[in-house]
Parts: sequence; C-alpha cells; structure tokens
Amino acid sequence: MEGIKTKKENQKPMNENLSELLQSEVPETPQTFSEDELITALPPISSSEDIIQDEVPVPTQTARITTLVDWFEGNCGNFDNINQVKVSIRGVDAARTLIMAVKDESGEKDADGNDKRTLRVFEHADELPVLNLPAISMNIFNNGFRIIYAFNESLYIKTYGLKTGLISVFCNSINGKLIPYAINRSKKKDVELEIINTPPLQGIQNKLGQNVDKESLQLLYKQSTKAVDEMTTNMSAIEWLVDRQETVTDINNHLQIDNVIMDILK
Repeated sequence: MEGIKTKKENQKPMNENLSELLQSEVPETPQTFSEDELITALPPISSSEDIIQDEVPVPTQTARITTLVDWFEGNCGNFDNINQVKVSIRGVDAARTLIMAVKDESGEKDADGNDKRTLRVFEHADELPVLNLPAISMNIFNNGFRIIYAFNESLYIKTYGLKTGLISVFCNSINGKLIPYAINRSKKKDVELEIINTPPLQGIQNKLGQNVDKESLQLLYKQSTKAVDEMTTNMSAIEWLVDRQETVTDINNHLQIDNVIMDILK
C-alpha cells in the first residue's frame, strides 16, 4: 500500500546505526548559576545513558565527611585565629553545642595586650558536615564558616559550612591564588565527597594570559566597576576578585565570586 514502508525498508544497515551511535554527543549542562541559585548550585550529574558500556571505569578519589564538633576537637590547635571554649552551662548539651573564641579581624588588643576575640556559638554542631581532613585555615563568617584543605600539591578544597549542608569548591593554586574550577554541594546525610580532578593546567594558564573582558566582568560582578580600569589580563582580574573575597564575610558573596572566576575561565 502507498505510504506504508515495509519492515525491510525501515531497517538501516548495522554499520550505519553504529556510526550514528558513535557520532552522537551527550549535551553538557552549563555550570553557571544566578545570584539567587548560589547556595543550591550543583555540578552536572551523569545519568546511566551517558556511560559507554565498554569504557573501563576510572577509580575516583573520595574524602570522608564527619561532623564539625568531632572534627574541631582534633584540628582547632592548627589555627591561631580560633580557640575552643569549653564551659559547662546548665541546660546546654556540650556534645552538640560548639563555642569558639574568634580573633577580631581588626587586630585590636585588650588592656592586657591580648587579641580581642568574639564568642561564636554553633548549635547542633554534631549535625554540621565538614571534610575529615587536616585543614590549613578556618574562618567564621556571618552565616557560616569556611575551611580550606590542601588535598595534594595541586588541589585545594574550600568548603563552606551552612545550616543546610556543605558546599565544596575545588581549586588550583596558581601564583599563590586559589582559583576555583568546580563546585559541589553535599547533603547532611552524605558520608563522603567525590573529588573532582583538576582540568589541564596548560589550558587554564593560557586563558589567564588573555585580555580580560571588562564589560562582561562588570555585568557578572558589579563591585568590580571601580577597579576594572586597572585590569589587563584575566589573571589580573582574578587576583583582584580573590583579594576582594578575603574582605567579605558573607558566604553568598564568596560563592558569587567563585562562580564569576569560573565563568571567566570558561
């Protein structure tokens, strides 16, 4: 009958089907986030359809996740800006509540010459996730905390602790600056973090040497407007952003800057 193809006509040669399969590409999910989505930003997750059956799986590294109260006990001695305060307060569960004395960023001292410190209280510290690794620094912010780990010689991990979970920012150290290349969020119930390997450094360094797109930078981060005239390369812009990051105490702003840097290096 006219308009109806036979089964034989509908069939394609096996080689043609195989060629189409090999030439098909899996669409990539862009890793950019709006300012309102910073806290919930997640990297793309591969589905089972993205895996070629004949491909040998590559072993992935992981880092164990523990709680802030357990981790801080063994690591607080590494930081000169934070001390643990152990007190017995009626009605307060010391196993769940963590009290810290945080050095004042102003550098002011009291009458006896001691650094001024502020008490910070973390309730439900037994539920706040952190990586179970030695850290090189810890900072307390208005809405959480930041811990930086040196995972190996080339990979550093910045983690931001929030009431809702843990945000990990994977970074390369270039010219003494931690330059992010991937972001991942862990839930409270997660027991480990999968390490996202660093991309080829040669490609990053080539991008860093290119001229900065000043107009795009100002759209991505409005606070750069007053300083943009002094920037020439992407590296100079990123150095300014990283230095700027050290002056803010809001995790949302930190994550916004991390995402701007990642956008520059696309």
